[in-house]
Amino acid sequence: MKPKSNIDAYLRLTVAVLLFGWNWLEGAIFENEYPRSFVQLYPIPLWRAALLLLLLTGAHWCPTVGYMLALAFFFYAMDMEVTLDKWTS
Repeated sequence: MKPKSNIDAYLRLTVAVLLFGWNWLEGAIFENEYPRSFVQLYPIPLWRAALLLLLLTGAHWCPTVGYMLALAFFFYAMDMEVTLDKWTS
């Protein structure tokens, strides 16, 4: 989708750059520690459905933001699988 205004274009760029930075930091660290609330929310299916809805909304607004969100959620899910396995063992 083409931005409707300069503000929309700047906002898309800002969100994409922030998510890129977040992904850079999160992706560089294996088994990153997340806030306790993120760890406690992960097993709840409604939370994961809300993340999916956020991803779809972000991708509809701007494909670049959608890619960055998908990568962030991928890192989150992979780290949670490892973290939860450690805590249950």
